[in-house]
Amino acid sequence: MDPESGGMPSVGSLLYLAADQVIASRPSMLLYMTRVPCKRVRVDPIGLSAVVLAATFLSLQESGHLSFRVHEESLRIIPAGVMPSMTLYAEVLDPTIRPGLPGALLSAAIKSPDGRVGTAQGTPGHMYGTDEAYVLDLIVSDPYVKYAVRGELVQVGASTKSWGAFRPDCARIALLEAACADAVRWWKQQQADAPRLCALLVGICQMASHPPAGP
Repeated sequence: MDPESGGMPSVGSLLYLAADQVIASRPSMLLYMTRVPCKRVRVDPIGLSAVVLAATFLSLQESGHLSFRVHEESLRIIPAGVMPSMTLYAEVLDPTIRPGLPGALLSAAIKSPDGRVGTAQGTPGHMYGTDEAYVLDLIVSDPYVKYAVRGELVQVGASTKSWGAFRPDCARIALLEAACADAVRWWKQQQADAPRLCALLVGICQMASHPPAGP
């Protein structure tokens, strides 16, 4: 699912197009929401960014480009007891750069001095990242994912860019409906097969999708 000229966008971009199937929709009158291309649906941009980034990392593992290692420790919290803390590291197995968002994350992993993706704390299903704005020293805070997806859609001919404005080609995007459905099934299967890794990645990527705090 790599973007090619006139081809298929990455799995992350397909999930972005099917955002209403992986992220709870919100009323359209709310301002700080992301509109799903060619749909009258708005979703939480931070949650969507987290899913797209996490899925892209998992696709790089599935393709044999990356492997992951988790370092776990317990933080003592008084008087509540202890809280698990997990740090995720990526190892590059295949440095062949891929196009689109997968290529950007793989390039960041190659350049990273220690391969640290990020850290999250909490229990499985309730993991909270500790690092704002970055994964692998790459700034991914919102709207990074939105523009990365737009770039892929332009590359595969499903959107145009004119005078700085992106215009999705809804007819071409409609042709990706089956691929989007496959991406949603794949994502849900990943969550079922590797719930711990998925929860950790989403937790890390959700915090990283937040813009950095002010000075």
